[in-house]
Amino acid sequence: MKKLDFSQFGIMSVQYQQYSLEYCMDSIASNGFQYIDFWGGASHYCVFDTPVSKRQAKVSKIRQMMEERGLKMSVFTAEQICLYPINVASSNPYVRKNSIDIVKSYLEDTKEFGANYYFMQMGYSMFDEDYDSAWKRSVEALQELTEYAEKIGVKTVMEQLQPYESNLCYSTKTLKGLIDAVNSPYLTACIDCVAAAAAGETVEEYYEAFHGRINHAHLADGNPTGHRVPGEGSNPLTDYLTTFAEHDFNGSITVEINNQMYFDNPDAAVAKAAKWLKECSVVSC
Repeated sequence: MKKLDFSQFGIMSVQYQQYSLEYCMDSIASNGFQYIDFWGGASHYCVFDTPVSKRQAKVSKIRQMMEERGLKMSVFTAEQICLYPINVASSNPYVRKNSIDIVKSYLEDTKEFGANYYFMQMGYSMFDEDYDSAWKRSVEALQELTEYAEKIGVKTVMEQLQPYESNLCYSTKTLKGLIDAVNSPYLTACIDCVAAAAAGETVEEYYEAFHGRINHAHLADGNPTGHRVPGEGSNPLTDYLTTFAEHDFNGSITVEINNQMYFDNPDAAVAKAAKWLKECSVVSC
């Protein structure tokens, strides 16, 4: 039976947002993970809590902190949906331009972090706005951003979201439509297993839609949503991982424990995730 390797898995730092970045990295490393999926939000690092004059020093310090702990950054996932006023598909010209400029600076950070990918977002529109116009704004923004990413040598990935997060991309079909429209080798698909489960989709359907080209994945449990620790929900995680293994997936997989129920003790949640993965029949340690 084909298997994935434990070294392919990493932890998204989002659940550590009420702890210091030092605590976050110590926890991830001590639980045996080599990858950190770095969530760019307050108070660890984002455009809203770091002055421009201190940005380069902060990025360099974060990279040094990772290297000291034997960590690598699989993805830089800067917060862009709902919690922050960043929306590359906004109908407000100021918000849209400012958002594109911020994402360009995050792409530069991605290069400095040495991350494998930047996590791109498509933006969203108001539910009572014209969908086609918003979709067009999203595609044009993503084209501008991927052109800049290519210019500085940064690869990006993008996932489908749940409908309440973005009404522009909430299924395999809508994700493929956006990626095809952008038409850049610097933007490829990530499968979020929770969002897929919410849409009633499978990992195999992603492979069929994207002709086997999946470069990154998010794994979490749920009922079907919730972004819970593996084993604490009802989603068929072992089946998902089996499909990845059968397709000889050699990319990175982020365990995305993004639920406030874990925010007070994220280390315990990550320890449970590590234990589940090490006991999973499809994962080799």
